[in-house]
Amino acid sequence: MSQPELQLEYRGGADREDAGRVGLKPLMRSIGSVAGALIGLILVLAIFGAWSPRLFLRADTFVNVLKYNYAYAVAAVGATFVIITAGIDLSVASVMALAGVACAMAVTGVTIPEFDVGQMIVISLGVALTCGLCTAGFLLQRGTSRTKSVAVGSAAAIAGAVVSGLLWWLIAGRKVAPMPVWAGVSIGIATGGLVGLFNGLLITSLSLPPFIVTLGTLGGVRGLVLYMTGSMPVDGLPDALLRMHSASWLGLPPNVWITVVLVLIAAPVLHFSVMGRYVYAIGSNERTARLCGVSVERWKTICYVVAGLTAGLAGVMMDSRLHSAIPSEYQGWELTIIAAVVIGGTSLFGGEGTMIGSIIGVLMIGFLRSGCNLAGVEANLQQVFIGAIIVLAAAVDRFRHLSG
Repeated sequence: MSQPELQLEYRGGADREDAGRVGLKPLMRSIGSVAGALIGLILVLAIFGAWSPRLFLRADTFVNVLKYNYAYAVAAVGATFVIITAGIDLSVASVMALAGVACAMAVTGVTIPEFDVGQMIVISLGVALTCGLCTAGFLLQRGTSRTKSVAVGSAAAIAGAVVSGLLWWLIAGRKVAPMPVWAGVSIGIATGGLVGLFNGLLITSLSLPPFIVTLGTLGGVRGLVLYMTGSMPVDGLPDALLRMHSASWLGLPPNVWITVVLVLIAAPVLHFSVMGRYVYAIGSNERTARLCGVSVERWKTICYVVAGLTAGLAGVMMDSRLHSAIPSEYQGWELTIIAAVVIGGTSLFGGEGTMIGSIIGVLMIGFLRSGCNLAGVEANLQQVFIGAIIVLAAAVDRFRHLSG
């Protein structure tokens, strides 16, 4: 090993400690930005409370906001990780629908379609392209020659096509018996995680814009869900799954308490773990983080997997609330989830954000919708309000950066 390589290795070890501290300054700025979200929440409560205190300032209103917004909060947890890295995930609502359908089919039983050559070709081709492109892109980013990268990528594509085609041939036409609820929930969450992994690999291995990749999966995953179900809801869910929303513990459904536990786990991971510090470092300056020895591709991929897992959990939770898995549901939810995260102080430019801020953003939108419903404001007009809030929050965030 040459002397320059030794020096680079030594500096990389030292810079890892610096990278671990990169997230402290953005974290402090993010904590300050939470105050704005909190003021906004208090303002919403004050406006609607003054307008109709008897209708709005009631315990039932607060309980209902928690009961009918926990899915937003769960999905916002994963979205916070992604947006802090200066990424975006537009596929979250479609992933929720796919995860909900996967869970519902698992707990009610499903018959896999009969073997069809056309289906096998489409599946094999999709897997081949993904494996080949991601493998070749991964190698090229690490300095491998173009010839070798293409050769290895082609081999990965062929292997992926053969394995996926063989797997589809083996399972086609089989009837899957109803599974226990815990297994169905696990399948739903894992399905979301797989889509998140797909997004992360495409973004990091091919250096594709997150907006383009997740916009593509938004439409592709939604089409897959509609194809799987024939555009029909999956009904007949077991009571054990429905009780996740209908049961009550200390006055709140189990789904609300699951959300609380998730936030209590995610907040320390984001703010006090190595992963969290690297997430802030990547969002603050990806190039600097890479020079400091941070494995940018790996941690960004993990963030998209986390976003997929939380979206999957949110979709499973909604099954219990809706008593069925509706493939056309949740359209436009990605707007609300991103709005909640941005309102909570997470910067669309990356490097700043807090978990508690995102939850405050969810509560603010929840109380805003509740107040608008009590005031008789149309649902379409409520979407206008939410869209305006996103633009306003982004403008305020940009002003803070320019003035700082």
